[in-house]
Order: sequence, then C-alpha cells, then structure tokens
Amino acid sequence: MAFDKSPIKKTKSSVTVIHVAGMEKEQTDISNGSSADSETKFPLDSKTSKDSALTVFVKLLISSICGLIFGFAMEKSRVFEPVAIRQQMVFEMFIMLKTFLSAVAAGQLCFVILSIIPPVKEKFMHALEEYTSCFSQKTLFTSALGSFILGIGMALSGACPAMVLIQIGTWVPNAIFSLIGCLLGALVYGMIAPFVERLTRPKNPMEKHSIPATFKIPFFALALPMSILLGIVVFIMEWFWPWTKDTDLIHRSNPPSANVFTAVSWPPYASGIILGIMQLPLVLFVQDTVGGSSAYVTVMSQWVVTDKLQKIFPYLASKRLGVGNWWQVFLVCGAVIGGLISSSASSSLTVAVGAPAHVAFFGGFFLIFGARFASGCTSGHGISGMGLLVWMSFVAVPFMFGGGIATSFAMKATGALDNYVTSTGAI
Repeated sequence: MAFDKSPIKKTKSSVTVIHVAGMEKEQTDISNGSSADSETKFPLDSKTSKDSALTVFVKLLISSICGLIFGFAMEKSRVFEPVAIRQQMVFEMFIMLKTFLSAVAAGQLCFVILSIIPPVKEKFMHALEEYTSCFSQKTLFTSALGSFILGIGMALSGACPAMVLIQIGTWVPNAIFSLIGCLLGALVYGMIAPFVERLTRPKNPMEKHSIPATFKIPFFALALPMSILLGIVVFIMEWFWPWTKDTDLIHRSNPPSANVFTAVSWPPYASGIILGIMQLPLVLFVQDTVGGSSAYVTVMSQWVVTDKLQKIFPYLASKRLGVGNWWQVFLVCGAVIGGLISSSASSSLTVAVGAPAHVAFFGGFFLIFGARFASGCTSGHGISGMGLLVWMSFVAVPFMFGGGIATSFAMKATGALDNYVTSTGAI
C-alpha cells in the first residue's frame, strides 16, 4: 500500500476509536513515535510475534505475482506510455481515464464482496484500518498539496509512481532518469518528514476518515452504486470515443494475427478491470491494498541502520524492515518483469518515446515527493482510496489531476508537451 503508517513508540500510546465502514472498533493509536518496530509486520495487528517464515513467503509470493500481472496488463493498455498520460491531461486521449475508472469500479466491487462475506470480512476490516491509519498526522491540505505536486510530476515525466517501473521494464527512453528522480524524492522526503509532519500536524485530527463512517451507512450501500455508476461512465466514454481511436493515434494497432498475448494493445477498460481485481488477493493474503509509492522509500531507507540514524530519521526507519513494507517492493519489481514479458510477447519493446532526460528526472522527483507528502499516489489514493470511500482520497484525486492538467496545458502553450525523445540520455 502506498501510504504512511504512523511511527511506533512503545512508551506512549492512547486508546482511540477507529470508524470502519460505518462501525466502530477500539484500537490503540500510537503517536509521537520515533521509529517503527521492525518486528511488527502490520502496525495495527494485535499480535506481537513475528510472521512465520511461510507466511512471509506467501505474502511476498502473492505480491510478486500480482505485480507481474499488473505490469503485463498495464503494458497492454498502453497507459504506461508518456504520450498517453500527457495527452490525457489535455483531453486528447482517454486511455488513462478509462483504465483508472475501470480499476476503481472493479476494485470497489471486490471490496463490496469482501465486506459482506463473513469469513473474509475481518480481513477487509483490517485492510481498511491499515489504510486509514495513514492519515493520523495528515490534513486535507497536505493531501491536496501533495497530490498537486504529484500531478506536476505526472505531466513532466509522463508517468506515475507505478508506471515508472513498467517504463523501466519496457525500456522507455529516459525512464531511468525518472526512476533516479523518484528515489531521490523518496530520500529527501524521508529525511525531512519529521519537520513536515510537525509543521502540518492537524490540531483536531479527523475521527471518521470514510464516507460510510461519517454518515453511518453500510459500506456496500454506497460502494456498489458508485462502482456501477463508474462502469456506466466508462461505457459511455467508450461508445463515443472507442479505444482503437487512441491506439491508432499512437500507432499501436493490433496486427490481424494477434492473440491476447501477442497483441500490442488491449482495451483500457479490460486492463483496468484486471488491476481492480488485484485488490482481492492483496486483501486476502497481504491484508493491504494496491499502491506503489512507498516502495521507493523502503529501498532508500536501507542505510538507516544505527540507533542514532533511526532517531534522526524516524520516517525512514519505519519503512526499512518488515513484510508490511517490503511486500510493495516485490509488487513493483514484479511489475517491471510483467511489463518486460508483455512488450516482448508483442514485439513492442522499446517502441515508446520518452520525456527529455532532465524533465524525466524532475518529474520523477515530484512524483514521489508529492505522493509521500499526500500519503498516497495514483494507485493508492486513486484506485484504493476512492474504492474504499475515504475522504482524503476524494480530495487527493481531483488535485492530482488538477496539477497534471495545469502543468500539461502550460507545457502545451510553450510547445514542451510534445517534446519526446527516442533514446536514453537525449534532452
């Protein structure tokens, strides 16, 4: 999941009430901590023992498989291409929006199923608690501002945090510079996170993070109609703007002999549905939801190994160890491989164009810095957060696209929007 987990300090804790899907559950709220307990795989678990080796293996295996499927499906949708993301922001292509809305709708249906079936309802509750725990030190302002910065990065790099890894797998020119920018953004935010959190900590934290909890309505009663409505919106968009219109524009039409594996492109709604379905195994086996940005922080936190460093950089220390952090690294690594396999099967490896090197770098930096500031990225806030009907995600997504749209139109006015390169290192 692409969201912050409040640092844990064992000497100070208080009991608060967490509102989940219209119900209340007493939960220990750990605040003002300096670092996370590396032995606690999921900070909200009541268990204090480590996960067994088999449990860890299963979680990481499921995460890797989900990542591989995610990378394969997103490569087929062509949403990973910088031109598809940039042109979406100026409303000249709709691959990204169709994929996004389809993923939210499909994921939401999965959440509905999980929330009403007794044997798995507890796992859904746990995943929702894990998600909303990210916002104890966040405000609507931080969610909006961070998401706007993330949107700027999307327009500059032609990517989002998860798409950068698929671009690496498909050898998009200068994707390596986006990746470097992402890692640096994660490092910088991780180092200044204590200062940022002190500066932006809410005086009166939200008690009810979700819409169902606020209005005391069962989750399924709101989520089911919303998922159906989003499906209708995608259907209407496809009726008036067929997906083949976009693939023809970027010369990604399928040859007559193509099958489901060798096809250069799939309908974006098909790829979005597959992405949404990924919520099922992640909730059931990992007890978390789709996201991508916190993986960068986990990778960049590995140098925080001493007690002194962990006290200086508690945010990085909290992301360094535990399957609760590392599962997402396995997810995004799987996405790299999935993208590579898909593009190789369709002989479309290296066909995409990329952003200029310096633009890709700064875009990558803004992507992760903004995502960590907002406690979520396109996948986390957009697909998981909106699917779970969380208030902050409904604030984050409009500002995310707002930042991307504003930046893209500014780039279009200067001619920079259509500036693409065909080789790594080109500017």
